[in-house]
Amino acid sequence: MDVPVAQPFVPVLLGGDIGTYSLAREFHEAYGAVSVVVPAGPNGVIDHSVAIQLAPSGSMTDENALINHLVDLGTRLTAQGPRPLLLLGSLDLHVTFLARHKARLEPLFTVPYPDEATVEAAALKQNFYRLCQELGLAHPTTVVVDPLLGPDQLPEQLPFPLIGKPADSSDWVNAQFQGKLKVHTLPDRAALVALMEKLVDSGYTAPFILQEMIPGGDEQMRLCTFFSDRSGRVRFAGYGEVVVEEHSPKVLGNSAGIVTATEPSVVEAGRRILTTLGWTGFSMVDAKLDPRDGQIKLFEVNPRLGRNHFYLTAAGANPVRMYVREWLGPQYDDSELSQTVAPLDAAGTQVLGVEHLYTVLPHGLLKSLARGPVGAKAVTLLRQRKVSNPLKYRAERHPRRLVYVVLSLVNHRRKFKAFPPRG
Repeated sequence: MDVPVAQPFVPVLLGGDIGTYSLAREFHEAYGAVSVVVPAGPNGVIDHSVAIQLAPSGSMTDENALINHLVDLGTRLTAQGPRPLLLLGSLDLHVTFLARHKARLEPLFTVPYPDEATVEAAALKQNFYRLCQELGLAHPTTVVVDPLLGPDQLPEQLPFPLIGKPADSSDWVNAQFQGKLKVHTLPDRAALVALMEKLVDSGYTAPFILQEMIPGGDEQMRLCTFFSDRSGRVRFAGYGEVVVEEHSPKVLGNSAGIVTATEPSVVEAGRRILTTLGWTGFSMVDAKLDPRDGQIKLFEVNPRLGRNHFYLTAAGANPVRMYVREWLGPQYDDSELSQTVAPLDAAGTQVLGVEHLYTVLPHGLLKSLARGPVGAKAVTLLRQRKVSNPLKYRAERHPRRLVYVVLSLVNHRRKFKAFPPRG
């Protein structure tokens, strides 16, 4: 679907995953707008959509080539006259790229992200843990190591089992070694030493994080999405409890089911972090409920909407409306988020209060994987039909699109059979 010449503004979305598709769907639902999606190349999740015009870049890591591609795209989209082009990223590396090159892009695009220093202060995990320490916020015990120095630098005493993960996920794409995962589970020192030896020549040069493993299954995971206005004030928060995560290596840790909920302590912790950073726009905090002390421990802040942010829209809070109202202005959207959906808290933040289930899984599979109190909530919401899948969009009519949605559900069954949740 091509962008209509008369469309008043154009979302331009970097990426090609389900989070990118969700953004395009949200713009289409809210405004009837067609988004231009810029992936490395076409793929099933974004192909044949009524909400998307594809403009593949061929590469997402060659920054000069990508800038030239975007400038050419922006010039063509405004050839018939000026109109706002709202440029958004789906991954940390996109946001880092956009923040770094705002000066070159802003003559054509609205880029609703902070400057590069602020993005790095949030997105680089060693900075996040330092900030948690300064603010007295609960987080896992963490050690930061230099991957270029190998295993000799490791402290003698470490609280195994550990989680190993990159401090800079945007630089992690450069790492090349056998057995590379999004997150590594390290049961003992031998496993850690083996990983550190691989990292030395992997091409990854940013710090590496070693972190105590918080016990408990997927249903202990928590997340909260925040929106901060251009002055840095936190205007919205939407909290969720994870039902189950994906466990296949390439997408390990991605939420496959989320129940919206409320948790004032996490909203307040996130608000303190974002206010200290001077953050603007969307961000998402990942956390986990620690059964040992009942505290929710903060893991990281993502400098963007998450891959599975559609849980917000499913519950009645479409995030793209916040972007448009704040960065493009009331002439493009003068609506307000209902306080029935998101009441104001004592600090003046609208906090999502509608309970709803988000999932990308077949409902029967989700029910079979549901565990604990969060799983019980999910089953109840399934029974009440308060459930949404971002791929199931009634406006989509292309036969290949409909086939893709069916095949994605079948593929999830295969993946969970091959890679079931731990425990």
